[in-house]
Amino acid sequence: MIKIGTTLTLVSENEKSELIHYRCKVVELDHSVLYIDYPINEQSGRTDIFPEGTIFQANFVGEDQSVYQFQTEIKGKKMGQIPMLLLDYSKNDMTRIQRREYVRVTTALDIAMHDPNHMYQAITTLTYDISGGGLSIVFPHDYNVKPGDEVEVWLVLPMDSGKTEYVTAYAEAIRIFQKKDANKALLSMKFTKIAEKDRQQIIRYCFEVQLKIRRQNL
Repeated sequence: MIKIGTTLTLVSENEKSELIHYRCKVVELDHSVLYIDYPINEQSGRTDIFPEGTIFQANFVGEDQSVYQFQTEIKGKKMGQIPMLLLDYSKNDMTRIQRREYVRVTTALDIAMHDPNHMYQAITTLTYDISGGGLSIVFPHDYNVKPGDEVEVWLVLPMDSGKTEYVTAYAEAIRIFQKKDANKALLSMKFTKIAEKDRQQIIRYCFEVQLKIRRQNL
C-alpha cells in the first residue's frame, strides 16, 4: 500500500491550535516503520524541528486513487545519504476513504458558477456543504440550471494556515431539494472533472473543519 516514493501529507497542531501541513516522501520501509525525508512546511517552504514523540495525522493517495489516513508518531531519527525521521505505521489503524465516502462538512463558501455553453449567465452564491466528491449550493430561484447540466465552478477555500486556495472544477447538477434546517432551496452537484490536487485541497479543508468542530465540542 505504502511504498518507497509515496508522498505523505502530515498534519499537526501548533501551540495556537492551528493546523500545520507538511509534505514528505517515504524513503525506506521496515515492517511497521516508515523512514521519511524531513517534512517541508507547505506554507513556509521550510522544514521545522520535530522532536521524538511528535504526533501527526497522515494521509496519502493510494494506487486505487482512494485517500488513506492514519495517526502516526515520530519514533526517532536516522542518518543515511539524507537525514530521515522514523514514523510508526500500522496497516490495521489505517482508514480508507473511497470516493463515494468522502467526508462531507456543512460550510458556507463563496462559489461562482459558469455555463460552459453560455446558455445562461454566471452567478455567485454560497455552498451549503462540500466533500471531495461534490457539494450542495444555495440555489437562486432565478437560475436556469437543471439536473443533468454541467457547469464550471470556482471555489474559495480559506485554510486554517491563513492561506486562501482557489479551486476550479466541472460539476453536474443532480437535484434541487429543500432541507428542514435550510430556509432556501439547495442544488446538489457532483464533480465530473477536477484536478487531483484540487480535490486534495477540498479534502484537506473538510478535514480542518472537522478538527475545529471536535475542538469546539471538547
